[in-house]
Amino acid sequence: MVIDILAIGIAYLLGSVSFAYVVTLLVKQANIRKLGDGNPGAANVTRELGLPSGLTVLVLDAAKGA
Repeated sequence: MVIDILAIGIAYLLGSVSFAYVVTLLVKQANIRKLGDGNPGAANVTRELGLPSGLTVLVLDAAKGA
């Protein structure tokens, strides 16, 4: 029971993380919501920071959904 509650809490917190924002902040020290089209997603990160950063965001967001 405690494990289930912990899993739900961790899943909720993980789901609230914007990996596009975190990756952009770490790589370029910028806010992705102010760059490009303003969409905090993998496509905008790819356009603004390059393919490796965009793929990182894509994989992290997909893992978050899994």
